[in-house]
Amino acid sequence: MLAINNIELKLTRLFVAVSLAVTALVVLAACTATEDGTISAERFILKDAQGQPRAELGVGTDGIPTLSFYDNGQQLRLQLGESPDGGIGLHMFDADGRPRANVSLRSGSDPSIELFDSNGRKRATIDVSGDGSPSLVLMDSSGIARASLAISSQGVPGLNILDSQGNVRIDLRVWDDEVAALILSDSSGEPHAALAASDIGPPSLVLADEQTRSRVDLRVLNGGVPNLVLTDYQGNVLFTAP
Repeated sequence: MLAINNIELKLTRLFVAVSLAVTALVVLAACTATEDGTISAERFILKDAQGQPRAELGVGTDGIPTLSFYDNGQQLRLQLGESPDGGIGLHMFDADGRPRANVSLRSGSDPSIELFDSNGRKRATIDVSGDGSPSLVLMDSSGIARASLAISSQGVPGLNILDSQGNVRIDLRVWDDEVAALILSDSSGEPHAALAASDIGPPSLVLADEQTRSRVDLRVLNGGVPNLVLTDYQGNVLFTAP
């Protein structure tokens, strides 16, 4: 019995050795070794103890290299790769394979972050444009931008609130640390109310008609004197106080 056990043990060891040798030959056949010891291949796969692929480094048929990571259920969860336009990106997915977050550097070297909801719809983006202007955009469930916060290349910060059609309805800005203004617009983007405070002029509230003509002008003049002017559609003064 002991001899039989020894034979079985030797056969098992031989089988393992042959299996490892075959595996090594397959790997070597798929790889190319250069004189300096570099090994190259089109794809490398890392497997866990159960033999399931968990990571993959490869070059697709389109010539784009990617590094991918998979969970226990073989679902793609993380991927780093190059885009067709020459940019690079890190893409994260949930357990159902839906995109949840992207961090990318576009071909023009402009960084961007995209966040998605549980249905895979984009809901928020953070960008820095080529001129260095940062922006934050929030979208509704239809993917339409509804709010944005940005600083222009001239250093002017602004907050915009948009309707369901993507039209700016509320615009809040500060110019050169001297003028702060709140502008309200209709669904066509035409301004109809403006509230402003300035270091170089009196605070004011202006209301406009459907043709964006100023009809009500309320100001506080120098010395704290309030001033109200009402005009008709031709600009003629109808009432003024004091």
